[in-house]
Amino acid sequence: MVFLGFAMALIINKKLPAFAYLKREQVAEISTERAEKQDIRPLEIGILNLMPSATLERTEVQFLRPLANTPLQIKPTFIRFDEHKSASKQDHFDAFYKSLRDVKKSGLDGLIVTGGNLEHHVFEEIFFWKELTDLFDWAREQVTSTVYCCWAAHAMLYHRHGIRPHAYKRKKFGVFRHQVNHASGSPFVEGMDDEILVPHARQRGIREEDLLGLRGFEILIKSKDAGLHLISGRKGREIYIQGHPEYDRDDIAGEYLRDKSLGLPIDFPKNYFPGDDPRKTPLKNWGANGQVFYSNWINWVYQTTNVDVKKPLMD
Repeated sequence: MVFLGFAMALIINKKLPAFAYLKREQVAEISTERAEKQDIRPLEIGILNLMPSATLERTEVQFLRPLANTPLQIKPTFIRFDEHKSASKQDHFDAFYKSLRDVKKSGLDGLIVTGGNLEHHVFEEIFFWKELTDLFDWAREQVTSTVYCCWAAHAMLYHRHGIRPHAYKRKKFGVFRHQVNHASGSPFVEGMDDEILVPHARQRGIREEDLLGLRGFEILIKSKDAGLHLISGRKGREIYIQGHPEYDRDDIAGEYLRDKSLGLPIDFPKNYFPGDDPRKTPLKNWGANGQVFYSNWINWVYQTTNVDVKKPLMD
């Protein structure tokens, strides 16, 4: 493995009686022999930010925040396309983002692809579709685990499996109660509450029946009202998220009040404003479990990746 032993990975004698209980609870552990052979380097985590220019920097903060809340050393790299250029933010991209070409050369341990305001576009007609799907294909083979968020999850499932997201009659908009599939034994939901709250703001979605007959998919979190939230694919190599655990307190309020002021059709967000009063400050009641997921994901990548960042899995 590639890192120094730390609080999230216990260096423990497997003959200790407590070890059997910890193993059943998915507590991360490594052997003393393996710990003594560990090399040290930061985890290389790439972030492809597909959000529009107006929310670009806000999105950067929202995805850096959960990565920072871990004792591991993490080196985040924001990624820009080689061919597609931004009309308003290219200076920012040139200064702080790394090109796809260079990222592929240097390698990554983990990758996050954010959502984007692209639900009303045909996938193949999006101007960066070719570059995006080239990244999808490269990450599938060369990256230990990739998290596809919201629209990116729909794009990847369409690209690899031909699954088209279904348009809703009414937008999934608000904060919804979800059930966590702890019976799966998945390390990605370990430590979460049995029921959690997750924000959603989307016009389309992947349904459970869309995944029937496809191998390697496991539904980890879902809601009766909002549908699927967290899906694991290829034993953790691919993670699909439909909700927005990274959202700040006022993201949904901002979207609602903006569209309402412009006279655009917008549903009132469910379970969001206290007493359904938009004058009141919303409660942020989803952040802790969202942080648990990202900490679990980072730890899984840590446990699985290779000392050579150009190799996706441990020898």
